Amino acid sequence: MTGVITSRRHPLVQFARSLRERRARERERAFLVEGPRIITEALEAGFRPQLLFFVPDLCGATEAPVIERARALGVRLLPIGPSVLEYLAETVTPQPVIAVFSYPTIPLTVPAEEAWLVLVVDRLQDPGNLGTLLRSAWGAGAHAVLLAPGTVDAYNPKVVRAAAGAHFHLPIQEVSYDRLDAHVLAIGQRVVADARAPTAYDELDWTRPSLLVIGSEAHGVSAEAHRLATHRVAIPLRGGLESLNAAVAGSVILFEAARQRRVAQRRATTAK
Repeated sequence: MTGVITSRRHPLVQFARSLRERRARERERAFLVEGPRIITEALEAGFRPQLLFFVPDLCGATEAPVIERARALGVRLLPIGPSVLEYLAETVTPQPVIAVFSYPTIPLTVPAEEAWLVLVVDRLQDPGNLGTLLRSAWGAGAHAVLLAPGTVDAYNPKVVRAAAGAHFHLPIQEVSYDRLDAHVLAIGQRVVADARAPTAYDELDWTRPSLLVIGSEAHGVSAEAHRLATHRVAIPLRGGLESLNAAVAGSVILFEAARQRRVAQRRATTAK
């Protein structure tokens, strides 16, 4: 195929490579998405990439629909050589398509049909954990994820991979506790996950408007988060285990909230 970019010094390759750094992402308001699955998720959600890099000789039946759909949308397609792919990707064995997307703009709006469920991530530094929490929040039906100061960048490539497309479905916002949206502050049940809390997570009524705060495994949640809280809950553990991974703990609680809400909805439907 003619026109394949083989130089790492190509200006658009340099631009995409720069997005592996947080400073460049924040300046350009753009980030990298690797692999056909997440790129397809973004396209299905109505988001159009700025650029799509692909390795012609490595693309097969999985990648072809992504490339053709991007072509139909007028996306600039850039065929690259394998060495350029390795330069752009963070993974050891990269998939042969990488896209540049602008930061998604998804407004934080008050849900009309159900009670608020908002996740606040407080000082969590591990990108894999944050990505898993974003994926769980999406799957559990959370309405937004707020990132408190000290939390890893939501557009870190490892976060993006672990989130599996959540960025294109959830409002994800960085926020300080003193500048929380009035609607969020109005949520009456504000819950901090704390391994030492006397109340079990499944003893709360999660069908109420609820905000859940998950902190770092090493340091827990901040003093600001504790001041915000109306409840503290723990996940009862057996066998002498002291605590769970932050992403696992957050996911367990989020899906308990989702379970309670499904049960309540079924009961309401049956009653009608």
